[in-house]
Amino acid sequence: MPGIHTNNHQLYRYDMGYKSDIKKADRIAEAVDFPAVILIDNCSACNLKCSMCDHENIKKYRKIQIMDFTLYTKLIDEIARENPGVRVWQIFFGDPFLCKDMPERIAYAKKAGLQDVVLNSNGVLMTVDKAKSLILSGLDAMYVGIDAATPNTYAQIRIGGNFEQTVANILKYRDLLKQYGNGRQQLFVQFVVSDINEHEVEAFKNFWTSNGITVKIRPKVSWAGLVSADNLQQNNDATRKPCYWLMRTMSICADGRVALCAVDLHCRVACGNAWEKSIRELWAAALADYRNMHLHNNWQALPEMCRNCRDWQSGYAEFVNPQ
Repeated sequence: MPGIHTNNHQLYRYDMGYKSDIKKADRIAEAVDFPAVILIDNCSACNLKCSMCDHENIKKYRKIQIMDFTLYTKLIDEIARENPGVRVWQIFFGDPFLCKDMPERIAYAKKAGLQDVVLNSNGVLMTVDKAKSLILSGLDAMYVGIDAATPNTYAQIRIGGNFEQTVANILKYRDLLKQYGNGRQQLFVQFVVSDINEHEVEAFKNFWTSNGITVKIRPKVSWAGLVSADNLQQNNDATRKPCYWLMRTMSICADGRVALCAVDLHCRVACGNAWEKSIRELWAAALADYRNMHLHNNWQALPEMCRNCRDWQSGYAEFVNPQ
């Protein structure tokens, strides 16, 4: 069923299916001098064990920790100098409500001049007081992943969560935005399509848009092969494109290590350390070499994880606005 996708005030018709549509994975232009999107892993802890994430291996590769505030401010200050319009995600893998000073971190970024500071959460711990503090801190957008239209499907995906409570939390955030927001702050609910929930896409869209909330729908990723994602084709069956996650984004783990890309969940391919170098320097070093390999289709020269990864096929998202 077609819907409307809005992006930079343009309208697009679309149809979303379960299998990833490679034609839509077209955000492949390189952010040459500085990343267009930066993911900062302020908190690598999460309160759920969702089926689409790789929780099993996290302690194998990195610690559960909060990013040192000194490192955080170093990153924010550089972004503010270089390009305050960069989209800055305040969480890479964990949940923001496990980071007690998250409102202060957001407020610091906004005071520094950043224009697009966003959060993603599962919404389970998003109480009224915590939601209000994020809104008052100046957070530009909140994305809540729920991935289901019914409690039964939710229980299969968002393991350890509470469907009814999460729905109530999101609706309350909507109301708090109207009461305390600045009129520009946004709220989205996200649906990652899989074989478990694909039959609920329309019900999900209808419920949330009827409640005045924009829906984001995106394909599942495998986190570079760590979880099953049968929506993705084998690479030798598809004409490969440069990967959005690599060409446009930088992911900085809580300990300062820079991951290869936004699906290198555990920083298995470390590309420098933000304690030691600036974001600009890191973007121009190993990451630039890997981007060049992608641009020239030199797939065999890539690290094994990247060479075999199929997540480039899911480098797109679609949005449905309230009518």
